[in-house]
Amino acid sequence: ENMPASGSRTVRPSMLEEITLLSMKSLTPKPSNTLLYAGAGLALLEALASISLGININLLFVLTIVAALSDRILLNGALQETALKILSPQTQPKITRHEAGHFLCAYLLGCPVEGYVLSAWAALQDARFGSRSVSAGTSFFDPDLSSQIAANKVTRTSIDRYSIIVMAGIAAEAVNYGQADGGAGDEMALIAFLTNLNGGSSSNPAWNDVTIRNQARWGAMQSVLLIREYKECYDALVDALERGGSLGDCIYAIEKAGRDSGKLPLQKPLGYILERPGGLEEEWVTKLPEAESEKAEQVVAATPPPKAFDPDESLETLRGYKDELRAKL
Repeated sequence: ENMPASGSRTVRPSMLEEITLLSMKSLTPKPSNTLLYAGAGLALLEALASISLGININLLFVLTIVAALSDRILLNGALQETALKILSPQTQPKITRHEAGHFLCAYLLGCPVEGYVLSAWAALQDARFGSRSVSAGTSFFDPDLSSQIAANKVTRTSIDRYSIIVMAGIAAEAVNYGQADGGAGDEMALIAFLTNLNGGSSSNPAWNDVTIRNQARWGAMQSVLLIREYKECYDALVDALERGGSLGDCIYAIEKAGRDSGKLPLQKPLGYILERPGGLEEEWVTKLPEAESEKAEQVVAATPPPKAFDPDESLETLRGYKDELRAKL
């Protein structure tokens, strides 16, 4: 239940960079220009074909547009994606590591993963993704958030959990490559989610541009720390995804790597963000000052011990989730 970073929820850009050792730029999705260059190259080839073969260049342009639209509508952009991966071989490994970030953080935060796809071709064959026009994605289920949305009363804990999972793809790319290329859709999903909370019982104060940006930074920071803390589990998951493993294979890979490396659920935060006097700046510490440490120990002492794990009860709960998901599908 412990978050990697505890304390103040204000995460300024400078604090984010200090904690993650990553720049704000690296955590800001920056789409590549591969498609732009490919389009320019195709236009040049069509112009040369028109001159050498005497074909009307306008006809070639129209045929190209029709083909692109047909690919997008009928095949979810699969042909375009295939061409992109041929021109840019590093695209697929980035997609895999991006989705591994979502998958791992969802697992660590107790949200069952329903499925994943790493290509537009795979998305076409999966009912969870085919209707969303996505080329890659990880579908997870948060039972608490689902029930809270239905009751129009979303807690901050559920908001935080969702924020971390959604920002985990961007965090994973930044950790692995020093720059996130994908993830603009994840940012838009978080913005839409938080904006839609305005007016409900969970929106006090209301979410605005400043608070949404801060929440995004907070989620990205927590994701980076989780991925680094459970690096062995993340690497094992990436390997399972690259081999096309089932959900069971992926979860087994995470848990086996965790056992082999001695990883356990966080017993305490990895660090604390403390507000300096005046409230204008924050400080990152890995050990609380004595006075703050005593307060934390009192909170821990007052917290009831976790309920013992019951395999039968857990299995019955998962069956209930499965039945609910089947009804939705």
